[in-house]
Amino acid sequence: MTVSPDVDESERFALAKAALSQLPHCVVVVGAAADGERSCATATAMYVSLAPAQIAVALFPGSHTAKLVERSGELSVSVLTPAQQGVAAAAGRSAPSGQDKFTALRIPVLDAPAGASAPAVAGSLAVLWCRVVRRIPTGDHVLHVGEVVAHRTGAAEADALLRFRRRYLGVGRWTSDESPEGYPV
Repeated sequence: MTVSPDVDESERFALAKAALSQLPHCVVVVGAAADGERSCATATAMYVSLAPAQIAVALFPGSHTAKLVERSGELSVSVLTPAQQGVAAAAGRSAPSGQDKFTALRIPVLDAPAGASAPAVAGSLAVLWCRVVRRIPTGDHVLHVGEVVAHRTGAAEADALLRFRRRYLGVGRWTSDESPEGYPV
């Protein structure tokens, strides 16, 4: 369905939400810290380069998390498991003004390793700590490209939490063998 230019803004937004909900994606929490403040938000992430290892996350520029990323130039990306669906819901909400969102919403913290500053979500499938190397305005969000400076993986038997059609779901079953070496990650 195409959108006519004479459709009002609220209807255009509803149509965009319906269309974008058809894109399945991994559920991640972006963490940030600066000047003693910490915050986090759910986001969409993807890898954009293998050498150097880089990922991109889209953040709403008005969010406290995005402002901390801007100030620090760093972020963490925690890949959640189905057992962390409650963490995803909490990270998607606002915390009371001026409070540490991790503490206020009882999100378990994994401290950053040496050389990184952004807090992450403890118990995640994987965590990538990144230094922001590029920011690209994209409509109502800003795409932050981060170079991975450290990472940690969790239990190999865990699956990633997914979001599709405005619902959470698990990965399900494999439909192919593992990709051959050299095939993109």
